[in-house]
Amino acid sequence: MNFGETIKQIRTDKNLTQTQLSEGILARNHLSQVENSNYFPSYDRVFMLLDRLNITFEEFLFVQNNLQPHDKQQFRVNVYESASLNDSEQLKLLSLDADRLYKDTANICYYHYSLVCKAVVEYNKGSSITKEMIHYVEPIKKYLMDMDTWYIYELKLFSNIIFSLNVEEAVFFSRKAFKRLHSFRCFMEYQHTEQHLYLNLSTLCLEHEDFTTAKSFAKTAVDTAKNYRLIYEKICSELNHAIACIKLDEDKNSYEIIKKNMLILEYLEFDSLHEHFSNFLRKFDIVMDA
Repeated sequence: MNFGETIKQIRTDKNLTQTQLSEGILARNHLSQVENSNYFPSYDRVFMLLDRLNITFEEFLFVQNNLQPHDKQQFRVNVYESASLNDSEQLKLLSLDADRLYKDTANICYYHYSLVCKAVVEYNKGSSITKEMIHYVEPIKKYLMDMDTWYIYELKLFSNIIFSLNVEEAVFFSRKAFKRLHSFRCFMEYQHTEQHLYLNLSTLCLEHEDFTTAKSFAKTAVDTAKNYRLIYEKICSELNHAIACIKLDEDKNSYEIIKKNMLILEYLEFDSLHEHFSNFLRKFDIVMDA
């Protein structure tokens, strides 16, 4: 559908007349011309119409695309899901697709997605940061550091490339990220991005054996996951927190927390993620009772 057809469909679906939708925004006959694809309103009028229809621009594009996500949006979701589950085989395929799409469209986001996929695949080989992994994300790091102001896309990218930084750099730039992220707290993506930043910071600190800082970030990641009811993220954060506690000789019930969450991952058949944390436990010489 084109713009006018989509406006008309949403308007009629919501039982609004042209007069009700157009009042105070543009003349009714202008709205009629819009719906018949004979006139395109200014952008401020477009967003006023969408606001009266109680629909976001992203939702509008979804309807216009016949209730199908746009390619870039779907690709982003696929990368996020595969990276979260440490699915290296799927990430390899997505990396190839991203390279092709970048060549076809010259859209830099596909270049970034390809690098993220390759970096996560490299990390999954031994659940550790390697020079090859850092090499893959270096162009993203440069892209971010050359910008004075970050938006949601850049904030999410930063969360993904935290592992290319040392702890001091990560904490420094995270302050900037959290301050900027707070401006976008009215967006749904805010919740996931905030939680993942804390989770990834805790993982980075574990990698550098800064267990005190790792424990602090993991505790915040757990609390944030609880607040936003992010179940999967809560599991990963609790595992990071328990590992840090054990390494700090603050065991308490950490072994039980690890055992419980590893069983949940196994039950949910998150095999790649289960393997990742199994490798993590071995790396830190944490032996679980059979």
